[in-house]
Amino acid sequence: MAPNHFGTNTNCATANLFPSIGYYFFFFASNSIATIYRAYSRRDYYTVGFVVFEYSAFLLLDHCLTAFHELPLRNRSKRRKFLQLAIWVLYSAMVLGFSTYFGPLFGDPVCEYSLYVVSVVGSVFLFYVFVIWDERLGDQEKKVTRRVVKVQVYYDDSVWEKV
Repeated sequence: MAPNHFGTNTNCATANLFPSIGYYFFFFASNSIATIYRAYSRRDYYTVGFVVFEYSAFLLLDHCLTAFHELPLRNRSKRRKFLQLAIWVLYSAMVLGFSTYFGPLFGDPVCEYSLYVVSVVGSVFLFYVFVIWDERLGDQEKKVTRRVVKVQVYYDDSVWEKV
């Protein structure tokens, strides 16, 4: 239980704000169920469909991200490419779903279309960074040779102890 340079204990269980990611899923599921119930009782089927779509896309996105991060960095297989495209499609679908649902609430068509433009630009940027740039990075890794440099660091020795 060594303290870090800020004086707080990093090995303590209370150092994490949420000890498990399960809390996020629980809160998100409970809020989604409550929203679906309220929307269904008001006969707002559009909101029911929106919440079901967003929640299922969120769960699939989390599953794909988990599978993607478990792959080795140098793995350039078809599974990696499929997961990259699936993550991009799910993210884009979620963002465009939010734009479609919340866009009309602005009232002004210019604001609504600007929300769509921001969504599309963000999706294109994510596609570039997550798929195209990652592919270029993989090509560069093949060309670069790595050199290992070992550095020995003494943490507990002071100058006075050495004298």
